[in-house]
Amino acid sequence: MAASAKPADQMAGPRKLGPYPDRDLDCQESLETRFLALVDQAEAAGWVRIEIYDALIELIENHAIGDHTLEADMDAVQRAIRDRR
Repeated sequence: MAASAKPADQMAGPRKLGPYPDRDLDCQESLETRFLALVDQAEAAGWVRIEIYDALIELIENHAIGDHTLEADMDAVQRAIRDRR
């Protein structure tokens, strides 16, 4: 039996587990179609492309900071638990 085709709206994942050359480019390629659609939707709503890009960059930076902070907090909690034993 042939493998079922991936639905058109399903995003491609990494080619393999773990790090590999060009993994970052594969991720960009996987995100690009949806990224462009989001930019087009925002532009259709009246936003100018440069402010869309600026807003997306700021959103990405804020979420990255939040994720890194959460990771650091979890590391600190794990160290505190380990130190109490």
